[in-house]
Amino acid sequence: MKEIIGGFSESGRYYAEISVNGKVNVWDTNVGDLRHTYSPSGHLNSSVSCVKWIQMDNTDLLCIGTQKGYVEFYNIASGCVFSKINTQSRAVKSIYRLAQYLYVGSDDGHVMKFDLKTNKLEESKNKMGKICALAVLSDGRVLTASREIKLWNFPSGKLIHKFIGHKNEITSLHIIEADKCYLLSCARDRFVNIWSLSDLKPDPLASLVAEDNISSMFVQNARNNITVTATTECGTLHVYVHVLNGCVVHPLKPQGTLQIAVDTIKDEENVQMPIICSKIIDSRVYAVYGTRPFLAFENIQLSKLNKCTFIARQDPKKSKTVVGSHIINPNISDAKCIELKNNRSSNLPLETRLQNMSEEIETTVQTKGESIVHLLVQGLRSNDKNLLESALFVKDDRTIDNTVSRLPLQSIIMLVHKLIRLSQDRTLISSVSVRWLSAILRIHASLLLANPDVLETFLPLENVLSTRLNNFRQLGLLEFKLKALVNKLNFDKEDKDKEQAALLVYNDSDDEDKKTIDEDALLAPIESEDEDQNTTDEEEEMDIDINGEDYPVLITNKT
Repeated sequence: MKEIIGGFSESGRYYAEISVNGKVNVWDTNVGDLRHTYSPSGHLNSSVSCVKWIQMDNTDLLCIGTQKGYVEFYNIASGCVFSKINTQSRAVKSIYRLAQYLYVGSDDGHVMKFDLKTNKLEESKNKMGKICALAVLSDGRVLTASREIKLWNFPSGKLIHKFIGHKNEITSLHIIEADKCYLLSCARDRFVNIWSLSDLKPDPLASLVAEDNISSMFVQNARNNITVTATTECGTLHVYVHVLNGCVVHPLKPQGTLQIAVDTIKDEENVQMPIICSKIIDSRVYAVYGTRPFLAFENIQLSKLNKCTFIARQDPKKSKTVVGSHIINPNISDAKCIELKNNRSSNLPLETRLQNMSEEIETTVQTKGESIVHLLVQGLRSNDKNLLESALFVKDDRTIDNTVSRLPLQSIIMLVHKLIRLSQDRTLISSVSVRWLSAILRIHASLLLANPDVLETFLPLENVLSTRLNNFRQLGLLEFKLKALVNKLNFDKEDKDKEQAALLVYNDSDDEDKKTIDEDALLAPIESEDEDQNTTDEEEEMDIDINGEDYPVLITNKT
């Protein structure tokens, strides 16, 4: 599951999320309808980069940040944009609201402050390094995060402190101001770290551990008692309850777990539906689950979530019918919780975890391509050869099509340039690049045609194709000659084998007589000494012919 960019509104009435084509989809959680689909003007060149829900005059408003550096205020009730901010910076990466001010963090590292009452953007722009997440304290200090968390004095732009504890880019920051000031950070790993902003200690006070990488997180605070909900990439919802009263040595495990499966017949195998995002409102957990764009919504009492809670629901793909741009879903009653035996443990050995991961990869049908999208985007940005080979060398055409359809629009042109360079390589690599290029041309033809540099982009590919087509005739003739030579050699070999197998063997008569004499000599009986002793005197004096004729013999005197 990819990183969630969106979430529930302040009232929980709406859910917004950025789609794969750079648009914003807004659902009504009460009935499960897809109510709005918004794209900024010229969204092919300026897609949506981040969204943030705010509430003004008891009305849910959606702040939309674009790749061109604009922040647009979208009214859900009227379905239109009523205000816009030009930050005059690069893509907007994070938006945070504090009282009447809106803080905007851009991709070039600048943080800007906007007054919602006067609709004015302050002139001061402070550059604070790479920004993936943004949070602001009540005293005006600013927190920015990429792979590390930095605490800044916003008016002066002076760095105060650094927090280092995540191995991947941090996706969200949550501030808790109670007796002391705390910070919760979440990255693409299995941990949620809790930091002290009052003491500025270098190590986290406590950590919450999940069974898989965390994709989204929500925090509810009641003085020093916090309740955290975290959804994982495998689609499981974890609930943590913790009291902020000091350091905790070991990571804290979830006190409640929720999984949603497809309601099937008795003998059929249960299929889990992934939980995408969650929010706690009035001691109830709101969750969205399913496969985009077929989403369904569930709310369950927080106290009903046990160590392992399992609920069965109909698949939104089958229970919903698309009518125009709306998705109609029947009302869902309260969740019935079923306690199941929890056979999984978050403290499994590394060897067991790796084995489980390999088994899941082998048994999972790669149709979504979400993990390949993340790997491919990372490889394109870092130009890492190993990452690109791992993502591109895929034989399944469905996986390639799904990956291309889910790629961010800003990565399409980068991928095209990379594939055209690979098409000039040896045959195996060029055949892989042709598969990906054909998928891009089928799915993103409009985007490529809207690019003014499309001719310069595809000119090297045209040269490669013309060169290979010119050599095709010569290669065809060479293949024909080689096949003829091989067939000739096989035919000569078959004739030689036939000559060696003789039908008749004739022996000459002289050879036959010689063979008969030799055989008689070999077959002649050898008389033993005992037979000589038993011979009578008459036999010694006379030789008897075989035909009965007698011949004179010479008799010698015995000594």
